[in-house]
Amino acid sequence: MRQPFYKDNRIVPVGIMLLTFFIFVYHFELDRQGPLGEIPAAAVPNTFVESSRTETLDASVITNYTDEAVDQPVHHITPSPVPSTKTPISSSPSSHSLHEPKGLTTDDVILMFKTGATVLWKRVPIHMATSFSPNRINSNNILLYSDYPETIGQWEIIDILANTSEKVRNSKTFQPYLQQEDYESRQNYAEMSNMPGDAAGPPGGWKLDKYKFLPIIQHAGRNKPNAKWYIFMEDDSYIFLPNLLRHLENFEHKDPWYLGSLAWIHGDYFAHGGSGFALSRGAWEKSFGKDPRIMEKFEEFTEEHGCGDHILGHVLHEYGVQFGETTDDDRFRYGFNPESHWSTWYEPANWCKPVYSWHHTHGKDVARFYDLEQSWDFEKGPLRYRDIYEALVAPYLHSRAEWWDNWSGKYEIKSSIAASAEPPSTVKSTETWRSAWKSVDACEAACISWADCVQWSFYEDRCKMDSMVLLGNGIPEGDSRRQTSLPWVSGWLPRRIENWACQE
Repeated sequence: MRQPFYKDNRIVPVGIMLLTFFIFVYHFELDRQGPLGEIPAAAVPNTFVESSRTETLDASVITNYTDEAVDQPVHHITPSPVPSTKTPISSSPSSHSLHEPKGLTTDDVILMFKTGATVLWKRVPIHMATSFSPNRINSNNILLYSDYPETIGQWEIIDILANTSEKVRNSKTFQPYLQQEDYESRQNYAEMSNMPGDAAGPPGGWKLDKYKFLPIIQHAGRNKPNAKWYIFMEDDSYIFLPNLLRHLENFEHKDPWYLGSLAWIHGDYFAHGGSGFALSRGAWEKSFGKDPRIMEKFEEFTEEHGCGDHILGHVLHEYGVQFGETTDDDRFRYGFNPESHWSTWYEPANWCKPVYSWHHTHGKDVARFYDLEQSWDFEKGPLRYRDIYEALVAPYLHSRAEWWDNWSGKYEIKSSIAASAEPPSTVKSTETWRSAWKSVDACEAACISWADCVQWSFYEDRCKMDSMVLLGNGIPEGDSRRQTSLPWVSGWLPRRIENWACQE
């Protein structure tokens, strides 16, 4: 017999209640996680490596040197420096953007990038993966300039010399530009022509650089009039954009500011081009914006001089735009570096200063700087000289290294002058100081006896010592210089460097 309907379905109300409960719980979890099921940041454990630096250096960062006390000489020679097996910087992909400051952002600046046809294919691609990365700066805020038009993916490279006057075109130094079309049409870059790939081009192409600076600045200002700052960089440089943006926040962009690394030629102070520089919109308006014939007016001056950065500095000065570092303002000391990171001196005076650029960078250096910048927590402070030292210099330091010159130079003791060599006031023993020329051990002992010494080098009968640290460079096995020279021996006292404090 068939049972009544209500008896067959008495569990239905209970099922409906359970289903409603599960739907409620499901939606509650979705709301808690946020859009698309993303868990709020506060609920996620921090799995990223902390990148900020403390005020005291961690001794574990400096590797490959002995554990003897720094006041005792080390009586053995180690092989040439090799990088530490410990990775000094994080290469993990960043999940954040540029860490832009609350005020000035990359939308407020134009990055003016200069290259040349003969080096473009060697130097530019690495920047497209690093300096021009969209998580650093929008592509609309980048202008690429060369002396020959090219297209690489989305990037259009502007031939900034295309509209050069007939008078300049007749100049002997301008001829490499006029020859480039013939080199291109004949496929001269091809390796079958016995030319190194990506490096072919008319000789003397570097002479064209001096013609580029004025038209680059003129073009950028005219085509990007809403920019607050115009930042110039060359293809063998790296600009630390987060640091530089915070630096530029200290200046009013409507005023005529011209900031960079101080250089001087023919009585003109100017910003060194390889170090990069920043020009405010106010400076552009006061010079290029005021005079549309500025290029024509300075054609003769350009022809008579050899450096484009000097020519630009001279022109800006003529219109009342002074180079910033000619003042006594502390904001102009350090930051833009004309040397590479391995040929730069690190000292207490710059130890805690922010770094804005580095020159003479190879592709490998650019990649390392980019990785370091992307791993950095700029909310906790800028990248400083000591941070570059920790990441790219300290891993290579040894107590001693053969066939290595660390470019020590503050004091030099040679056999011919040793008897009259007066030591610094902090040297413990005059005899130890004057005996520095006798051997590697004696040179190291002299450095240890001087309280401020952090590195030394020895060659034949010459001992050099310094209170600043520099990496320098070595001569690898198989290099012909090992057959024609006595070995350089260099050494460092890293523990003393660890004790450096910030100087305000």
